[in-house]
Amino acid sequence: MASLAKTKHRIASIKGTEKITKAMELVATVKTKRFLTAYERGKTYAQEYISLMSQLFAYDKETSSHYAKMNEGDLPILYLVISSNMGLCGSYNGNLLKFVDATVAKEDYVAPIGNKAIHRFERDPIYEGRVIDKYEYINLETDMDLLHDMCMKLKNDFNSKKYKAIRIIYTRYINSITFLPTIFQFLPVQVPHDKWKHADYAPPLFEAKPRDLIHRLLPSYLTSILYEVLVESELSEQASRRTAMDNANDNADELLDKLTIEYNKARQNAITQQITEVAGGANASN
Repeated sequence: MASLAKTKHRIASIKGTEKITKAMELVATVKTKRFLTAYERGKTYAQEYISLMSQLFAYDKETSSHYAKMNEGDLPILYLVISSNMGLCGSYNGNLLKFVDATVAKEDYVAPIGNKAIHRFERDPIYEGRVIDKYEYINLETDMDLLHDMCMKLKNDFNSKKYKAIRIIYTRYINSITFLPTIFQFLPVQVPHDKWKHADYAPPLFEAKPRDLIHRLLPSYLTSILYEVLVESELSEQASRRTAMDNANDNADELLDKLTIEYNKARQNAITQQITEVAGGANASN
């Protein structure tokens, strides 16, 4: 009977946990759809911005713009690492941080965005003295002015030749079950220098020099790119959490089936034993 009570308690506990994981899966599904819509809209805007910047760089006669090439010298690279603020999202953070460990050289610096990356770098002695900023306040709810200020600071650090380059490590969204840790070159700007397709007979007219327009538009370009990367990271996180909760529900159902069979067998054995004892007692009395 003790075994029966223990098995029954485990079944009730798993059912309670499954209710939570199913609720989390529903929430993650709704958020995934919402962020997927935001990602698709933002991606179109970002691609238009990239196309515009590519034309400006293509028509810039002063091809020595430092925004198009790395700073020279023995300088470190700064990596912005975007992780999640919460757990229970499968291997999302684990794969990202493994990718960081394999990518970031020992002389480079990291600037974590998200609590999981911040806590990891704070505890890991390998990154001691190499965490230059902690952007725990940066997320999709952050005011765009703060994102703009952050991008301006990064641009100024690059201009002052503090870093050879500034790169973003984030999780790229492939599909609803596939997410890939990726490096994006933030500065210097790496866009294809594509001239307008009708430039031979109708070249574009710029009211200012392309170089001046690059300097004016660069902060807005960097802000839009950073926001788009944050949206894609959030989309990957929610999709990963939905997948993790779905797997948890499947595992719970499989375990419940095994425990139910175990419970029924134990119950049947207990009933059989009771019948045997009653029959044995009746025979003995006769």
